[in-house]
Amino acid sequence: MAGIHYTIRQNRLKTALLHGMELQKEGTWLCSQKSDDGHYFVLPIIDSGAMDCPWGRMQFELSLPENCMCYLYVAASDEKIGPDVMMDEQVSLLEKKKLLQSLGGLCFINKPDVLLYEITGRYLWIMVEVIGENVQIGNIRIEAPGDNFMQTFPEVYREKNSFFHRYMSVYSSIYNDFQDKIDMRKELLPVETAPLPLLELYAKWLGIDVNGGYLGEEALRQFLQEAPELLRRKGTRYCIERICHILLGEIPTIVERSQIQNYVRRAEKAQYDNLYGDSPYDVTLLLQHYVEEKKKEQLLHLLTQFKPVRSRLHIVFLEPTGLLDEHIYMDGNAVIFTQNEGVLDAAQIADGTIVLQ
Repeated sequence: MAGIHYTIRQNRLKTALLHGMELQKEGTWLCSQKSDDGHYFVLPIIDSGAMDCPWGRMQFELSLPENCMCYLYVAASDEKIGPDVMMDEQVSLLEKKKLLQSLGGLCFINKPDVLLYEITGRYLWIMVEVIGENVQIGNIRIEAPGDNFMQTFPEVYREKNSFFHRYMSVYSSIYNDFQDKIDMRKELLPVETAPLPLLELYAKWLGIDVNGGYLGEEALRQFLQEAPELLRRKGTRYCIERICHILLGEIPTIVERSQIQNYVRRAEKAQYDNLYGDSPYDVTLLLQHYVEEKKKEQLLHLLTQFKPVRSRLHIVFLEPTGLLDEHIYMDGNAVIFTQNEGVLDAAQIADGTIVLQ
């Protein structure tokens, strides 16, 4: 089965059975309060939807004052326990412990990062008992199966809870931790408010060269916000169009020489080769807004990092006017006007096509 991550957030904690515990920090943490009748909480049952589900790693953040204890009880089964046994306030904590023990449950003491390889089952029960006040628990995560690397080995090596299984789980856990940090990149580096030098460093981490400040601060922030998606779709038409829109505010008309070569008449081949290149790897971008040559080089430098392999990019900035007998590009609404002559001081109305000679 594919790896699944269960994150215990506010919606699950609100429906948990809390005894001597209180929700804090916007409902994402639990804290033990003063109570003469103990402190514990039981999470709502977690349903994996798969029989004999192999549970993996469980981790959470734990703030444990001196002389305090934290007991974690975890059990799994393919059959549900009676409807409200674990979530029933009238059922004592001792009875709940015995019930989890009868299911082959595990018990961990003061361990916020544990492996659950010894238990399997569709349903998972989690109960935490705390001894002492001001013990804080939050950011609870459970993985199933959680051992990504084991899934890459032949079946003969996948003996559950074997030495090899536990050994490989170390590397699998490190890999998952790295992936968690990557997934949190937006929280660790807010592109909207980060200093400009840090943005250029972030782009370098992603393998993108933006040194020189040619993007401008606003365009750079917008570009980095979309950088993961652009990298994922690297080498596509969407990627080229999006980069041009971020830098120039315009989506170019893209002409691929390989797509038009079968529609070019032999008599016009030389002309088309001059316009769009003579190789199937030539790609021409037609842009309406003319910019200075330096800006063109900067755009080409960035596009080169995202263009398809072996392709050759050509950028054509179209001027607002053109002359016949030159290579010009006109869209479907283009009109060629005649030049009308007029005489000054003759009470004539001069429209946009009048030429004074």
